[in-house]
Amino acid sequence: MPESVSRAPESAPRRRSRASAGLPPITAEKIVEAAVELTAERGLDGWSIRQIATRLDVWPGVVAHHVGDREAVVMAVTDRIVGRIPVPGTDVGWREWFSRLTFEGRAILKEYPGVARRLVVVGPTVRSALPTIDAGIRVLQAAGFGDRATDIYRYLLNSAFMLVAVEDDRGSYFPQARAEMGRTMAAFAEDPERPGLAAAGARALASSEDPADQDLAFFRLTVERSLDGAEALLNRD
Repeated sequence: MPESVSRAPESAPRRRSRASAGLPPITAEKIVEAAVELTAERGLDGWSIRQIATRLDVWPGVVAHHVGDREAVVMAVTDRIVGRIPVPGTDVGWREWFSRLTFEGRAILKEYPGVARRLVVVGPTVRSALPTIDAGIRVLQAAGFGDRATDIYRYLLNSAFMLVAVEDDRGSYFPQARAEMGRTMAAFAEDPERPGLAAAGARALASSEDPADQDLAFFRLTVERSLDGAEALLNRD
C-alpha cells in the first residue's frame, strides 16, 4: 500500500541544508541503495519511506521527490536486485542455461527476502529483467519449443523462484514451522496402519541435514524435475 508522504509542521525547526552541513547531495541512486540495504536487513515488506529517510537523514518528501512513492521505490529495488542475477550466454544448452539462471538467481534473491515473491506474483516488470526474458525464450526457441517457449520459460522460472519465496516467508513469518512439521511427522514413524505417514515420519527422524541444506536439496530436486518435465514435452513431439 503506498505510503503517504508527511511534511514537517510549520513550527518545526528548519534543518540545515546538506551542503551547509558538509554532506553530499541526495540522489535517486543513494535512495535506492538505502532501500536495497534495508531490504537485505528487513525484507522487501519490512521498511517504510520514513525509515529510508531516517537512514539518509532527510525528510520523507525528499524520497518522493527523487524516486516517488513506496511502490516506485519497490520497483527500483526490484530492478536493482534482478540486475545482479547473471544471465547465462546463449551458447549453452537450454537445460544448462536454466539451471545456471535459477541457481545463481536463488543465491542473489535469498539475500533480499520478499523479492522472489514479488517476481512470481507481480511478474518481472522491471527493465533489468528484459535481457533475461529475451535470452531465455530465444534459448528455448532454438531448442525446438516453438510457440510454447514463452510458457515453458514462465513454468521453469516460477517453479524455481516460488520455492525461494516460500523459503523467505518461512524464515520471516513461520520460523518454527519446519521443526513443528518434523515433530508432527515423527509421531507417525511406527504407524503400521498408515505406511505413507510412517515413511514420512521415518524420514523426519533420520534427517540430520541443516535446514539450509534441506532447502537447497529440495530446490535442486524441483529444478531438475521441472527441466525433465519440459524435456519430456519436447521429446513427445
